[in-house]
Amino acid sequence: MSNPRNSPSAASATSVSRNRAAKSGAPASTPERILTSAERLFAQRGFDGVTMPMLAAASGITAGAIYKHFESKSDLFFKVVQRMVRSVPIPTAEGESDPTLLPRIVATYTTQKAKLLRQLAVEIHYTSVKHPKVRQVLRRSLDHNIEQIRDGILAMQRAGKLDQTIDPESLACVIMVFVMGLMHMETLLPHLVGDAKWHDFVQDRAAALMGMPDSGFSRFGEGSRQ
Repeated sequence: MSNPRNSPSAASATSVSRNRAAKSGAPASTPERILTSAERLFAQRGFDGVTMPMLAAASGITAGAIYKHFESKSDLFFKVVQRMVRSVPIPTAEGESDPTLLPRIVATYTTQKAKLLRQLAVEIHYTSVKHPKVRQVLRRSLDHNIEQIRDGILAMQRAGKLDQTIDPESLACVIMVFVMGLMHMETLLPHLVGDAKWHDFVQDRAAALMGMPDSGFSRFGEGSRQ
């Protein structure tokens, strides 16, 4: 079984936080450059396979300069985790006008553009087993995401756009487990990454979990692996 953390294609993947500074027209600050490089390297090589000098070189600074911004590799990884979990799109109560929002968000995790996000998520899951600080951040993030999804479901139920007999908390937990499984596609189902029919099937299954009508994509497998 292959390990996505060792995939050479991770280096060319789109960053989770692609061009944050470019959106404002300002050059990226040194901490931002370090964090962006760290996201890529941690996803590509794993926590244990990355050194501070390696991170400094990728960020265009000296090995000693990186310590002006981050105390240690663990501190930097912790900041990367915080940054990543803030970047993950989740539906909120404001999404009540569009009940298809949640299934569409879930399906985005099957795409090529989410590759680095998936790889970094796997590394975070792996590292959280050994590092309590990372595990605490991950746990808080999951709890927050489940709460946000639950509130979005409640809002759609109040608006009469979702079946009110569905338990919002349970549905939110199932959706989050669904997403966590998709994060491991590079390891378990690499041939389905970027597959259009798989994307549509996942979107349809997420919609079915929410009690929405079958959109016709549930017949995955009929010529999908071309």
